[in-house]
Amino acid sequence: MNLKDIHWVIVGGESGHKARPMLHEWAVNVQQESEKAGAAFFFKQWGGWGADGVKRNKKYNGRELNGRTWDSYPKPIKLHPRENMQQSMSF
Repeated sequence: MNLKDIHWVIVGGESGHKARPMLHEWAVNVQQESEKAGAAFFFKQWGGWGADGVKRNKKYNGRELNGRTWDSYPKPIKLHPRENMQQSMSF
């Protein structure tokens, strides 16, 4: 997986009556690849299918992957003061 120049990876399963299952192995692979690339990883939810392969309301499936939550955010980008001023003045 090419994560060059990617700072934040967000993973989440589909919800709704037509949601498709998300494989545990897929989510773990994306997390590991994100770690290798130095990208922040955020696991949002399992969606309408749980890690156990059972379809149910997404709130019951939770958002833990391998026994923990993943809530990383990318590091803030530091801009030169002149760039900050130009951004705040642009419409």
